[in-house]
Amino acid sequence: MKHLSLILLLVVAACGTSTRIYDLSATSPPPAATPAQAGPVVYVDRPSVASYFDRTQMVTRTGSNRVSIHEFEIWSDPPADLLTRALVDDLGARFGRDRVMATPTLHVPPPTWRLSIDVTRFDVEEADPVRGQSTPGTAVLDARWTLLREPGTHPGPSRRARIDLPVSDVADAGSRVAALRAAVAVLAGQIADALATAR
Repeated sequence: MKHLSLILLLVVAACGTSTRIYDLSATSPPPAATPAQAGPVVYVDRPSVASYFDRTQMVTRTGSNRVSIHEFEIWSDPPADLLTRALVDDLGARFGRDRVMATPTLHVPPPTWRLSIDVTRFDVEEADPVRGQSTPGTAVLDARWTLLREPGTHPGPSRRARIDLPVSDVADAGSRVAALRAAVAVLAGQIADALATAR
């Protein structure tokens, strides 16, 4: 009987928790795009992502070894798809929205560049009270990316970017998402600068 009561309490508690769904849409209007005729055609490959955050549920990290999964705070789509769209949006704002796209099955129009990217970290690191840390938290984006010149996919140098941005309130999923989106924008800016230099 006690076990049944405990199960019922858990079910009631779960029913009282609402699921919140988030994406990586920009929180503010992007800057004006460069005239379309001046921009290269850029394909953004779907990123490879580390398996620990390749899930619907959001994750946070405490210290170097502990990962927490938030069952009721979920992404609207797989993280790799959200990252692709965010990068396409940010690069499109720089070079022209008709010039930057997720890599299509048929390479039409033919691209000038392809972006290949491997994301090894995309999470918020919480303060560790055991270690006496009192910082509000840090959004971390760690990725290695390569520009491939088309046709022929001749690779340029592979570059690594680690972006750490503060999170005002780790307990609030919206604050975590905003900081992660800002980290993607910083990465997109670095890639855009490299594309502009390569041109």
